[in-house]
Amino acid sequence: MPITDIVIVCVITFAFVIFAAALAWGDHQTREIARASRQRTLSTANVGSLNRSAQAESAEPKAGARTKAPAQV
Repeated sequence: MPITDIVIVCVITFAFVIFAAALAWGDHQTREIARASRQRTLSTANVGSLNRSAQAESAEPKAGARTKAPAQV
């Protein structure tokens, strides 16, 4: 096989390797974005549920807390 053919095959192979690396890097970045978005959604949902439960607890008297007795007539 002549040297020029070897060089051409190496250049084409190198181009495919670079292309595969770019695709792998893009896939990695997409998965990181999806993971971060999922974590942000979960943390926002957890904070919302914590806020609702805190509001519900503040509306209800706490166990063992003294409350005023109803006025007797």
